[in-house]
Amino acid sequence: MTKLVPIFIEGRKWIQLSQLSSKQAAQLKSWLPGNGLKKILFQGIELNECVEFATYEYWFRSHQVTHLNQAALDF
Repeated sequence: MTKLVPIFIEGRKWIQLSQLSSKQAAQLKSWLPGNGLKKILFQGIELNECVEFATYEYWFRSHQVTHLNQAALDF
């Protein structure tokens, strides 16, 4: 799994779920609390389903470790 590069908006780092594959987006969305997705206004455009990069990064690391552990034990 490739890690996303964040979008910088007003000094904060974000990613959009649309940047992920549909499977990864669904996994991240199900992992997030109810208020985890944000709408961000950027240059007059509303960006839907945004997640703070730090949250995404934590999910990415924990998901990647889980995935690697399962692969290592799959013999």
